[in-house]
Amino acid sequence: GRRVHVSDGRMRAGVGGLKAVAAEARDVKKVVEDEENVVKLPTNENNEKLLRIRHSAAHVMAMAVQKLFPSAQVTIGPWIENGFYYDFDMEEPFVEEDMKKIKKEMDAIIKAKLPITREEVTREEAEKRIKELGEPYKLEILAGIKT
Repeated sequence: GRRVHVSDGRMRAGVGGLKAVAAEARDVKKVVEDEENVVKLPTNENNEKLLRIRHSAAHVMAMAVQKLFPSAQVTIGPWIENGFYYDFDMEEPFVEEDMKKIKKEMDAIIKAKLPITREEVTREEAEKRIKELGEPYKLEILAGIKT
């Protein structure tokens, strides 16, 4: 398989993705140069609600990807300082049309208003559930968590 990195709902791998990131950086620089237009955005450190939103959004994205691409394996993520991401182990990288499908599926998942719950389980129960889901990367992450 091949790891594919998706960040904030779009692929940031390959030349096209790098050009888009560079263009965004130039745009941000222009705004910062004009102090009157600077907007201070909330950060994970000072906004617990934002952190929960980013964490939940990453899980919604993973749900959407796995529904559309059943063989996709979720590797690592989810929230970062300026958004969220998940890496996926897939045979082929996402293309722009895939991104549109993922976004549409994410919208459908959100509209379904599924309950969001946090559940704490024993390490053994977590391992059992992860094995049942067939998620080897999550097993690696669990193995790395110290008790």
